[in-house]
Amino acid sequence: MQLFNSWYAIAFSSEVEQNKPTSAVIHGQRLALWRTSNGDVIATQDRCPHKGASLSSGTVDCDRLICGYHGWRFKADGHCDLIPAQTSTGSLPRRAQLHQLPCQESQGFVWVWWSKEGLTLPGDAEPSPLPDVGPLPTAGDSGWRVLEGQVDWKAHYLRVLEAFSDLTHAPFVHSGSFGAMAPDQLLPEEHWSTEESVYERVLAPRDKKYRADQGRGLRSWFNLDSSAKREESDDGGVQHIQLWLANISLVRVVFGDFQISLLTAHVPIAEGLTRNLWRHYRSFLKTPLADGNARGRVDRFMAEDQRMVETLVPVTPDLDGRGDLLLGSDVSTINLRKLLREKRSKGQLV
Repeated sequence: MQLFNSWYAIAFSSEVEQNKPTSAVIHGQRLALWRTSNGDVIATQDRCPHKGASLSSGTVDCDRLICGYHGWRFKADGHCDLIPAQTSTGSLPRRAQLHQLPCQESQGFVWVWWSKEGLTLPGDAEPSPLPDVGPLPTAGDSGWRVLEGQVDWKAHYLRVLEAFSDLTHAPFVHSGSFGAMAPDQLLPEEHWSTEESVYERVLAPRDKKYRADQGRGLRSWFNLDSSAKREESDDGGVQHIQLWLANISLVRVVFGDFQISLLTAHVPIAEGLTRNLWRHYRSFLKTPLADGNARGRVDRFMAEDQRMVETLVPVTPDLDGRGDLLLGSDVSTINLRKLLREKRSKGQLV
């Protein structure tokens, strides 16, 4: 099941350097990503038209992507402008060009436009605008610390997308972490959906151990009194959960004195394999010394969900409700499936 005519976030911007290409995969299609001297990212087929060598294993030089097998050289628009083995009198073959995907960068990710035509030749129709994902800190905002990581799940990306909007599982799946503070009935206070997005707001209990755990490591570094207590409100906070099609989720936990955001691209590598690329933002303990604890908590949260989501059957979600017994508390799942059914009726979900 694929959603067409939509933007997918498929890689971290930080992975695409100017001096060498890298690879990415979407719906089983391998792509080569490379960056021009002015900073633009190009997403092209990861196959040289000569003999099929991987272009992501090649090099980048003078705004050209160069195949590492026979040195065929391609411009940013996909056209080949040099075949070293070609005689000076010979013309370049018409087919010596690369199919590409429209590509943009936003919120720390590389995005590609996925249409039914798949990889296309330069000059085809322009896609719709990128989704307006946020609110999130701007790049370089000193008030936040940002971490990146990834994990692969053996699950369909739409199943994974649903899981990130489903907080009623928190007291049970995450009972050993943040879910231990949550009531069994963790119901949304507000919810809505648009043609491309689903949102819900949930009152969240404070996880009192979160900053205590991070601070414990810092106290050992700076020889601080471990018995010292810092005043901390017992008030709860708010979780804002929002999904954007095709494959983005954002969970924002907002308390009065600190905030955490988890932005995740759920990349469909294959029908039953999803690569979760996550960016974790925190507004407190911004020193790198606290990164290990923060990363460990994200890894644990992901692993707790992974164990359950990988057991779900059928592999693809039942959009028509013949198998799952959904309740009012599953409002985000209901809204997402309704949105996907609308996409299916328009031929955009196949």
